[in-house]
Amino acid sequence: RSKHEEIELVSLEEFYKEAPPEISRPAITLSDPHQQTLARLDWELEQRKRLAERYKECLTSKEKILKEIEVKKEYLSSLQPRLNSIMQ
Repeated sequence: RSKHEEIELVSLEEFYKEAPPEISRPAITLSDPHQQTLARLDWELEQRKRLAERYKECLTSKEKILKEIEVKKEYLSSLQPRLNSIMQ
């Protein structure tokens, strides 16, 4: 048994539909199961890299938004004393 058999790959139909031709190479992979498996693993790796990059972008965005929220909270908490002084 190979380690790749533990990975749940996308279906063949989805692979040939979504993978670019330079990865899927239908002329070669349709007749050769070994090349087909290699191509599917390449596609899986490509998707995982893309998702990892997207995840990093989302984390960066989240951190930026959290910092903005914190700055706004500080501003709002400092606003009450100023309003009290204006009212007096």
